[in-house]
Amino acid sequence: MEKHLHIVCLDVPYPVDYGGVFDLFHKIRLLYAAGVKVHLHCFEYGRGEQPILNDYCVEVNYYERHEGHKGFSYKLPYIVCSRSNSQLLERLLRDDHPILLEGIHCTYLVNDPRFKDRNIVLRLLNVEYQYYRHLYLSERSLLKKIYYLHESNLLRQYEHSIADKVKILALSPKDSEL
Repeated sequence: MEKHLHIVCLDVPYPVDYGGVFDLFHKIRLLYAAGVKVHLHCFEYGRGEQPILNDYCVEVNYYERHEGHKGFSYKLPYIVCSRSNSQLLERLLRDDHPILLEGIHCTYLVNDPRFKDRNIVLRLLNVEYQYYRHLYLSERSLLKKIYYLHESNLLRQYEHSIADKVKILALSPKDSEL
């Protein structure tokens, strides 16, 4: 029996030129080597389509990230809302393969009732609200400080709201304590 897996990435995982994509690319490569049919979905906002990903995936889909005011919401964190995409949701609904969400950034779909019974795992990359809190504390620009504090507060609320909707795979036990 073939094993299929949807992977939703916050960014295009190639070239392997920063820490966040190092793990993603090599995970895809190793899953391919293990015989898993990877259906890759990634948000493209400057890295471009990467043909090498076709060597390891049965399909690669690219989605536009809504940058600037188009990705802003008062209720959802920017890093989540800016990665909302109806075409992604429709593609994921075509089958019942498990879904791996790489980072809280990609979790827009967990609030959609059509995904309530899907096998979805969220791999936390960071505790994002803490990350944004530290950005707030270290930022000098008042405007950016306001944004980082707002995003941190939204992320904290959001992380708690989805904690019971999805299985969480964290790098450390402390990280899983949303």
